[in-house]
Amino acid sequence: MDIQNIPFSQTQLFSKLILDYISQHENVKSFYNYEINIDAVEKIITDKQKEIIDRKALVETIRNQYADLEISAYVSENITSLENPNTFCIVTAHQLNIFGGPLYYIYKIAQTISTCKHLKEKYPNYNFVPVYWMGSEDHDFEEINHIYLYNKKIEWTDKQGGATGEYSTQSISPLIEELKTILGESEYSNQLIDIFQNAYVKPTLTAATRYLVNTLFGSYGLVIVDGNDRAFKQQYADVMKDELLNGNSFKLVTQQLTELDAKGYKQQAFPREINLFYLSENSRERIVKENSEFRIQNSEFKFTESEILSELENHPERFSPNVILRPLFQQKILPSLAYIGGAGELSYWLQLKPVFDFYKVNFPQLLLRNSALLVTTANAKKAEKIGLEIQDFFKETEDLKKEFIANNTDEDIDVSVFKSELENTFAKLQELAKNIDASLVNAVGAELQKSLQSVDSIQKRLMKSLKQKNETELNQIEKIKTQLFPNNSLQERVENFSAYYAKYGSVFIEDLIDAFDVYHKQLLIIQLS
Repeated sequence: MDIQNIPFSQTQLFSKLILDYISQHENVKSFYNYEINIDAVEKIITDKQKEIIDRKALVETIRNQYADLEISAYVSENITSLENPNTFCIVTAHQLNIFGGPLYYIYKIAQTISTCKHLKEKYPNYNFVPVYWMGSEDHDFEEINHIYLYNKKIEWTDKQGGATGEYSTQSISPLIEELKTILGESEYSNQLIDIFQNAYVKPTLTAATRYLVNTLFGSYGLVIVDGNDRAFKQQYADVMKDELLNGNSFKLVTQQLTELDAKGYKQQAFPREINLFYLSENSRERIVKENSEFRIQNSEFKFTESEILSELENHPERFSPNVILRPLFQQKILPSLAYIGGAGELSYWLQLKPVFDFYKVNFPQLLLRNSALLVTTANAKKAEKIGLEIQDFFKETEDLKKEFIANNTDEDIDVSVFKSELENTFAKLQELAKNIDASLVNAVGAELQKSLQSVDSIQKRLMKSLKQKNETELNQIEKIKTQLFPNNSLQERVENFSAYYAKYGSVFIEDLIDAFDVYHKQLLIIQLS
């Protein structure tokens, strides 16, 4: 595995807020607690130790969640170690995308594991547990119900409503047969199909995802945590009660957004006056307050203040934090030092520090995950043969083609010098016309525009001719570009990991873990052997 690095600042893929954050620009310093380096972790440990974490309840709840799953000794040790005051977490979170979703889902988890390895080397007196917090309460089915494999969309259409973690998996089996046909017969593809079949016989999408992710990453000690648990929500009930009665998160985040806006940064997530949903069968709907009554949107549920507080006390599992309150929830439950996420995630985390401060929960170190571009040896050789580097393919396809032609022809078809000469000539003609008959000046100008258009037309015909002469190479450029940036998007946001696992097996996962280092703020170009 050959790896090249591109600094995030050179990719043109990130917002001003994220670029300023990773460069630790003065403008963003008030929006976070800790610098983005491994040396800052010692201070974070000291700060996190001041919080009261119910470690015994944490371990008991996680073990209950794993009750029906066979786990590795490493996972078991990590769960047990969470009771130790010298044990801390590095966390990532993600929705329950079927079949492992787009590649970056897998990348985030791999980077969480690799970060714990790096921290253990740096701070051997502490234990660091990688945690995947399952987004089981999310209800955006259209975001998690499909994958792309070899440019083919495999889609689960059984929309059941409510939190996706509660979805029954009975209707997924035809998709596994479709995957089997696409992947074909090989040792690793058969192994992967077996994993999928064993995962999706589990009754819910939460259980299936836990099995799938544990099978892929359990040998590395990854601990999977589901926040949609009565025991966890009981610990968060005081925050949810304050949210219902006082709506402090709305006030705090709105003020933070005003400050971000004043510095030219765009909003990523918008706070509500109540940032909670209500969960019922096949439903996850917003809680809104109208006058003195609490109402659940798109339902017949409504509560007085005393009724909804009683409901919270007796059934905290029915209350679900939205994007504004979920980060606080996981950070309050876990002894977490850092959160690893994508640019969009970190953008909304940077809106939330006042909420953490208000509830006296430590705001963690925010780590932008590494992006990665997987390149086959075949594509690397094809690019080299036509005189291009993989980095060149971050440019637009037409720009790449023009540059290739310019670099591979003896003729210079840049017509700007001819257009400049025409403009100079017609300027003199306009001056002459002005002296003889001013009414002709506009006519001369119109003739200039016709002449310039004629030159542009000639240039296009010349370019077309050169493209025909270089048709093989230009088609190759287009093909490589499409494979590296499917749908003109980053590969990691489209492709599923199955194609790579089917070829390389579990060593693909191991190599990813070895390749990533979130403290080096880079996009990785990974050439697969």
